[in-house]
Amino acid sequence: MRAALALCCLAAPVHGLTIGLPAGAELTREVTVGEGARAVPVGPADGEVAPVELAQGAISIQAYRIAGEATPAALMSPVAASLDEAGFRPLLSCETQGCGGFDFRFSLELIPPPDMFVDLGDFVFLSARDGDAYVSAVASRSARAGYLHIARITPVGAAPVDTFVEAAPTGPIGATLEAAGRVVLEDIVFASGSTSLPEPSYPSLTELADYLIANPERTVALVGHTDASGALDVNIAISKERAQAARALLIERYDVPSSQVAAEGMGYLAPRTTNLTEAGRTKNRRVEAVLTSTRP
Repeated sequence: MRAALALCCLAAPVHGLTIGLPAGAELTREVTVGEGARAVPVGPADGEVAPVELAQGAISIQAYRIAGEATPAALMSPVAASLDEAGFRPLLSCETQGCGGFDFRFSLELIPPPDMFVDLGDFVFLSARDGDAYVSAVASRSARAGYLHIARITPVGAAPVDTFVEAAPTGPIGATLEAAGRVVLEDIVFASGSTSLPEPSYPSLTELADYLIANPERTVALVGHTDASGALDVNIAISKERAQAARALLIERYDVPSSQVAAEGMGYLAPRTTNLTEAGRTKNRRVEAVLTSTRP
C-alpha cells in the first residue's frame, strides 16, 4: 500500500511562506546562502540545455528522506498544493523523460547522496515563482525510501520561506499516532477567540479515548492552536484553554485516566495553513494529539 501523505499549506506569498511536506519527512541536510544567484529550470532539457531563469536573493536548500513506498508524484503533491494555494505561478512541472531525462537531471544543482537520491528513471520536478521569490523541487525514491529536494530563493530581507510537516490525517487515530507521532482532531473546530466545545460528542475524541483505554501505557499531549489574530501571549493562553477543554471531555465524558493526557498551547506559532483567509484561520484554530510515550 502506498504511504498516506497529508497536504500542508502556506502562510502567505513570499512573506511567511510555509511549504507543505509529506508526512514523516526527515531533514537530512540543509544549506543556506545569505545572498546569491541560482538557475531555476523553466522548461525541459532540449539536447543538453534546459532553459532557466536566474533567481537572486537569499538561498535555502533542504534535502528530506521519507520512509515508505510513496511515489515521487505523491511526494511532490503537498509541495505543489501549498505553492498553488499561496498563489505561486508554475514555471515547470514534469516527470523523468518529460523533463529531458538524463540531461535534465544532471543540469540540476542538488545536494549529493546519501542525503539526496535521484533515480534517473523515476523523478518529478517542479518550479514556481511569485514575484521575485522562486521555489524548485525534485522528488524521487530508492528501493527503500523517498527523497525530496527543495530550493527556495527569496528577496534579501524578506521573511524566510519555511517548511511544515503535517501528520497524515487518514486512517485510525491510534495508527496515525503510532506512525506519525501526532494527529489533528479534525472535528474539533473553534470560533475565533472561543475555547468552548458545544457539541454533545466528537468522534475523534471517542476514537482517541478508545485507543488510550486500550493502551494504558500510552500517553498523549493535547496541543491547542490559534489563528494569527491578536497578541502571542493571549493566543497561547487561548490555545491552552482549547486543549484543556478537550482534555476535560476525555477525562469526564470518556473516562480516560487523567495521567494519560496533558494539555499545552502553541498559540499561532505552528500554523497548518494560511492566516490570510477565513477558511485558513478556521483550520488553524484546532487541537492536535501528540504521542508522548517513548517505549514501543
